[in-house]
Amino acid sequence: MDLSVVLVNYNGAACLGRTLAALARNTTTGEVECIVVDSGSSDGSWQEVESAWPRARALRFEENVGFCVGCNRGAEAATGRLLAFVNFDGEVETGWDEPLTALLDDPGVSISTGLLLSSDGQVIQAAGLAIAPNTAVVGRLDMLPRSAAPMGPIDVPAATGALMMVRRQEFLDLGGFYEPFFMYGEEADYCLRVPGRIVLHPGSAMRHEYGHASGPQRSVTRLYWGSRNRLINAARHLPPASLAKSVVASLGFDVLTLAQQRNRPAAGAIARGWLDGVRQMRRERSARSSDERHRSTRQLMSLREAIAEQRRLGRL
Repeated sequence: MDLSVVLVNYNGAACLGRTLAALARNTTTGEVECIVVDSGSSDGSWQEVESAWPRARALRFEENVGFCVGCNRGAEAATGRLLAFVNFDGEVETGWDEPLTALLDDPGVSISTGLLLSSDGQVIQAAGLAIAPNTAVVGRLDMLPRSAAPMGPIDVPAATGALMMVRRQEFLDLGGFYEPFFMYGEEADYCLRVPGRIVLHPGSAMRHEYGHASGPQRSVTRLYWGSRNRLINAARHLPPASLAKSVVASLGFDVLTLAQQRNRPAAGAIARGWLDGVRQMRRERSARSSDERHRSTRQLMSLREAIAEQRRLGRL
């Protein structure tokens, strides 16, 4: 098998069929399979998988196991040499797989990724990711027109888990996505662990709809996992000085979020995220070597760049 596509589905009745239809229509790799990992859906969406794309099959879990576990179990069940992760709430464009496959012919490339676009394909959500000092990921060129995308392949600090391709064996050998994250933060962690380059090819693209998995941008689900997992990622990957700066940056980010949100559920989600994240930080300090931590620091945006980007997006 040349390529295995893995999707994690959670109550995707409103979008999963379109996602699979786009994959069936626009995937050009000859030997391809699709594994839809259903994470405890209650809407029956997993039952229509094979009718939407005969090359797809469902791997069903009775409970919500989260994005990281879902991707890892899908990777273990897959048989392809290459492995693509595609969000269940997006539609790939024609030939999305060819540029990503070609990039991985270079043994020095560990991850290939494409453009993440608005649902009409006109606006960029992410042309690869940057990693902020607090370890949050930031969509590169977010909110810019598609014409602003690079003309050819470029190296990027990180790739979005919504559209990325890897060598399956390398992914498994590295332990896959870090399962204690559950969701959010896993792509930053994985990209900081891979040995090779991360390359964006603008010839690969997916049109994406936010909100199907965990609600709007500042839902309590996103706020909790974001606050918690930023702290864990910082503890895993950064040397002491950078770790201290990262925690302060996370605190500032969350205080600003609370000032903008001004509601009790948001405050409760962030407080729980900090409590659970701080509890786990100490045990994460042995995850990486000193040299690996210093290499991770070099992959982060500067604080000045991060602030400038948030201002451009109207969030400061």
